[in-house]
Amino acid sequence: MQYKATVNGETVDIEFERTTAGIEAAIDGRKYSLEVSAVRPGTFLLHLASRSIEVSVLPKENISSVWSVSIEGQRISVEILDGRRMLQRTVRHGDRDGASEIRSPMPGKIVRVLVTEGADVIAGQGIVVMEAMKMQNKMKSLTSGRVRKIEVVEGETVQSGDLIAIVEAIPTSEA
Repeated sequence: MQYKATVNGETVDIEFERTTAGIEAAIDGRKYSLEVSAVRPGTFLLHLASRSIEVSVLPKENISSVWSVSIEGQRISVEILDGRRMLQRTVRHGDRDGASEIRSPMPGKIVRVLVTEGADVIAGQGIVVMEAMKMQNKMKSLTSGRVRKIEVVEGETVQSGDLIAIVEAIPTSEA
C-alpha cells in the first residue's frame, strides 16, 4: 500500500506490505524489514535488526487521518494524506515557486486531456476529464497561470493523490 503522510510538518512517501514475517516498509525510499507484535491495543513492538522499539499509535483530536505516534517516549504528529486532503492542502498552500499541483481526488481513468503544456489557463478551467465510479469529472485548474507539466495521458489509470498537472502562476511582468 502506498501513502503520502505529513510527519511533523514534512511530507513523506510511505509504502508498506505485510509479509509472513512482519512488514516490509519504505519511507522516502529508505527500506525497512520489521517484525511486529501487538503489546496491547494501539501499542506495538517493532523488531528492526537487533533492536526492539515500542510504538504507540493513537487517533489525535478525533480526526480519522491524524495520529499521535509515540516512539520510545518521543511524540510525533502524523497525518495520512488521501487525494482529497492533498488537493485541499495544495489549494491552501500551493508550491513555493507559485505553482499549484492538480492531483487526482480518487482512483480513475483519464478520458481526455484538455490542454497542452505551455497553455495559459484561468482558475476553474478544465485540465483533464477523468472517469471515476462510472462518472466523468473535469479536473480543473486551481489558479490562473501557465501549464508547466501534464503528468498523464489519455487512457491512463490514476490512483488517489496522483499528480495530474502543474500550473504555474504567470509573473505580473508577463501578464
